[in-house]
Amino acid sequence: MAKRSEFFGLAVLTVIFSYGLTVGATFNGIFNPEFHPVSLGLMALLVGGWLFMHWHGRWNWNRTSLDTVFLVWGLAFGASLLANSDAWRRIAIGLWYMGLYIGVWYVLHDLIANRALRREMIIDALLIAGLVIVLFGFLQLRVWLVQVAATGIFIAPPRPVSAFGNPNFLSAFLIVVIPLTLSRMMLLRAKPPQIILGLYVLFQVALLFLTDSRGAWIGIIVGLLVWGVLVISRSGGLTRVGMIAWWQGQTKALKTGVIASVLVGIIVISGMSLNIVRSFSDPGRGAGLRTEIYRAAVELFTEKPITGQGLFTFGRGLVRLPDVHPDKPHSHAHDAPLHIAAELGILGLAALVVTLYVGFRTMQRNWQDSADRERLLLAGSTAAVVAFGVHQLTDIPAMMPAIALTGLVALVLTLAPTKPEVVNADWARIGHPLEMVGIWSIVLVSGVWSSSFYTRYVDILVEARNTEDYRHGAEQLQAVINDDSHLSLYYLEQGFLYGMAASKGDAGAARAGIESYERFIQLDPGYAVAWANLAALHWQVDERDVAIDALQQAIRLDSVEWNYYALLGRYAEAMGNVEAATNAYKEALTLNPDASLYTELDQFVLTNPKVFDSSTMTISARVVKLMDAGAVSAAQALWENNSPVDSSAGDVIRSLLALAKSDQDGAIKWLSQADKMAISAVDQAWVYVGKARLAHFIGDGLLVDESLSAAEITLIQAPLASDDDTLLNIPYAQFLHDAIERQYLPQVDYRKDAVLLFLLDRTG
Repeated sequence: MAKRSEFFGLAVLTVIFSYGLTVGATFNGIFNPEFHPVSLGLMALLVGGWLFMHWHGRWNWNRTSLDTVFLVWGLAFGASLLANSDAWRRIAIGLWYMGLYIGVWYVLHDLIANRALRREMIIDALLIAGLVIVLFGFLQLRVWLVQVAATGIFIAPPRPVSAFGNPNFLSAFLIVVIPLTLSRMMLLRAKPPQIILGLYVLFQVALLFLTDSRGAWIGIIVGLLVWGVLVISRSGGLTRVGMIAWWQGQTKALKTGVIASVLVGIIVISGMSLNIVRSFSDPGRGAGLRTEIYRAAVELFTEKPITGQGLFTFGRGLVRLPDVHPDKPHSHAHDAPLHIAAELGILGLAALVVTLYVGFRTMQRNWQDSADRERLLLAGSTAAVVAFGVHQLTDIPAMMPAIALTGLVALVLTLAPTKPEVVNADWARIGHPLEMVGIWSIVLVSGVWSSSFYTRYVDILVEARNTEDYRHGAEQLQAVINDDSHLSLYYLEQGFLYGMAASKGDAGAARAGIESYERFIQLDPGYAVAWANLAALHWQVDERDVAIDALQQAIRLDSVEWNYYALLGRYAEAMGNVEAATNAYKEALTLNPDASLYTELDQFVLTNPKVFDSSTMTISARVVKLMDAGAVSAAQALWENNSPVDSSAGDVIRSLLALAKSDQDGAIKWLSQADKMAISAVDQAWVYVGKARLAHFIGDGLLVDESLSAAEITLIQAPLASDDDTLLNIPYAQFLHDAIERQYLPQVDYRKDAVLLFLLDRTG
């Protein structure tokens, strides 16, 4: 009967973990309202089942090591909310997840303390569910393997994301399960399951390496060092005499294995260290990004040092600091202490210090109270917690609920006492049950309330996307806004829908869109995209001075977006302000020299040749420009001297260089390779342009037209398709809401891919 009960418990726990890790607690499950009833229903069912088991089994209510800690955090949350009441709706989103995590802590702690779940069972369920995560991660390398096999050229593999959508999230999960798997493997006696878990660890480590997550690599190195120390010392063996005695008692094969493992570890750590240093030169991964975000966190903390800016508001604060770059939205400070300082101030930092102190003392006590077998499990969970915590010092993947809950499971395994302490009898009879029911009632009821608004909101966006009746969609959103008027994102999306209607000539929609954007800006004034769209709508209704003021505010907030300066130049030119137009165009070209390939900026360069240095353009742009001017030899020399990376675009340019030298066979070879490497729609468009140029070379006019048409069709995007993926971080990570993927109104004329469009315009 006991074995049957344990099997049933393992099965249920595995299903819960699998659902949470692959769907329910990932962004897919959060953004898709169809999953909300399933997640909330499953949550209610599990909580109800737990409370029934507790009552029916007459379990004890036990103290947890974090009871007082939660009170300290509650004080920090409450004070921050009161000090930032203007952002209360946004803060409420963060508080809901904090309530969820606290509720999960108490459920798992209670099940362990009352012997309903064993630590081994929880670990086993997590490792079984993790198999799917690891499998998905490797399956995502299929396209890369096919590409390498087809071209015969090795290119760096993509960073796998599995079910999490981000390699840093995947790596955060892996650094938790690796030490847990190692401890579970050491507990087994039979060789076959040991070998299976050993292979599982190897696959986990390989996948972790492929994520190229520097913070996770540092975390797992520290975590495994902690694991090794704890495993060796679990029987009092971490002394010089004990180590010598242990070593002398081992077989030659084991000694050889240990030495080999140490050497391999040194090589792996050295390789990871070198790769970490090298990675700082990769685009978008330089140290400057972190230091600027860290500086922003310090600035936000300095503004409100006691209470901070409010839970879940870092992204809101970052984008409104005009002197901080990057100007694109990030939802966290990439360092947990700095993030807590910015959002919760000194009170939050005090809560963090108390948490670390209580956690460390509890780990010590549990270690002292545990036997050898239990210590092996504690070694795995403690190492997992340490690795997870170290990772949060360079990134905060715990922002995803699936990852936060994974870390929480490891924390419960580490801090749940081996000798439970029953709470005061009177409090246990009335107070504690009411506390548990209260926490979960608030979480479930508020979850249903929020989900009902969110479902209506998403349905409206989907209908607007499908019907392209944008004005109707914007008008429908008003009902959602009336019921939940303090969530600023609704105004942002409403303004965009009105703006899309205005782009078709609806002047009334332009006015309505201006009102929506102004309401959004009243609540969240720091987002440059809102100011840019507002400027375009003001310009459309002929409020030119107001439009320029709004656009200049967008530039103050995001001074590295070249499109803003290009638009400002066109506005100034239309108003006859030649000096302002010249300054704006110069700034646009400074930020993006390749933009000189666009028509109006190309004309500006022709009439103002001294204000632009063509050597600042990318190699691809300079080569294409030289070929267009007939300087084939110079283009060829420039290309060969700069070792361009392998890509579809690069191979098409090689093909064009071959055609320029009348090397038809070489052109066909490079074009064929470009076709094999093409993955995205832009890659395909490059290939079609190359085919059009080849068709023109051989005199096949019909094929030229077909290829150009195919390229243009490939580049056509749905009206609401994403234009700037970085800005999706606003709704996704800063509101945990789905949204229209397109960010800029057509009136803003946001553009990319200058080199490709230049070639497309000049082919035919």
